[in-house]
Amino acid sequence: MRRVAWFAVFLLAGMAAAHAGDFQVENLRIVRTPQGVFLEGQIVYPAADDPLELEIVATDRGEGVLELRQEGGWRNVRSVPVPYGVTNFGAATPMRIRLTGGPYRPGEQVPVTFLFPAGALLTARAVVEGRPSAVPWISLLAVLTGLGAYTLLKTRRRAGSG
Repeated sequence: MRRVAWFAVFLLAGMAAAHAGDFQVENLRIVRTPQGVFLEGQIVYPAADDPLELEIVATDRGEGVLELRQEGGWRNVRSVPVPYGVTNFGAATPMRIRLTGGPYRPGEQVPVTFLFPAGALLTARAVVEGRPSAVPWISLLAVLTGLGAYTLLKTRRRAGSG
């Protein structure tokens, strides 16, 4: 059943703006900490609207885990009530969203889908904090240099043995 729900979430992601209503999700970023990877941002919800709860947050790598701070620890919850006004969420706030899957590479833009009750769906992009790593380019350069040196040595040996 959960897979069917995920399939529906991603199928409907393109229509998110039409179903989102008057609330917004802003300033999204993905932060990697020693405790895990978290989504940070704000939900802006105008007053005098119907009560709102956040039920599911997902990236293209998996479902996020909604957590609330309670009694000095964190508790996983199925949904989080969203108060009117601006609600900040992140690793250091009373509500946080732990991201699963990965890896989340610095500088990468990751699509994020928020599912609220009654099918209200909102999609946005979050940038992974940090500077992109040069390691993949350095590794590729090292491999290409090694192949070039091997080819050069092999060519010289053939020329010297003839």
